[in-house]
Amino acid sequence: MSTEKYVAGTIATAFTISMKIPQIYHTLKTKRTKDISMMFLLIGVFNHITWVVYAYFDNVNLPLIICDGVCIFLSFVLLGLKLYYDNNVNNEP
Repeated sequence: MSTEKYVAGTIATAFTISMKIPQIYHTLKTKRTKDISMMFLLIGVFNHITWVVYAYFDNVNLPLIICDGVCIFLSFVLLGLKLYYDNNVNNEP
């Protein structure tokens, strides 16, 4: 892999991962997930999974595998927070 391609992949990875962190922080701070679409989260998980598969078949594109692997984890964190906070809000009197 060329140096330019590796640097571009690393920068794209940093930006892509950093997109999810503010939403997770906001969710933990406000303890609210009502406005986050469950369909958005599920499609995002499937999107990242398909990118990992693509990256594997693209001569094991490491920056893409790392990026989407971390994003899958962060998406599951946000999905778990949504399930937890939505259930707690619905169960309160």
